[in-house]
Amino acid sequence: MKTNILLVIGLALIFLSGCAQMSPIANAQNNEYSAELRTIDPNNHIAVAKHYEDMANEMKVKLRAQKKLLEDYEGHSYYYGRKGQDLQSHTIANIRHFENSIKENMKEAAIHRKMALDEQKPYLSLFNE
Repeated sequence: MKTNILLVIGLALIFLSGCAQMSPIANAQNNEYSAELRTIDPNNHIAVAKHYEDMANEMKVKLRAQKKLLEDYEGHSYYYGRKGQDLQSHTIANIRHFENSIKENMKEAAIHRKMALDEQKPYLSLFNE
């Protein structure tokens, strides 16, 4: 009897771990952004920086939507019953993810802006002479 229960639990865990690794939405977004980034010439640092800034701006829009959703969950928690706490914690996790993504994208954009500026310095010094 105990072995049957352990077998069922084991199979359930294997199934759930397989489902957790699939994550089609996250993969679709990452593939979309990486495909877009692959079309940009890696030596064109201004275009790469603009790409990262555009991604950060998209994340800011999503962040505002998540914050508004969280306010709704907190303000009207009685609408959602027991699921409300799960929805709140999930939304808080999304907010944290978007905030981190914005920071990373802006950091990457700053790096590429600096690289573009460093590439232009030798040409600017020619005109100053």
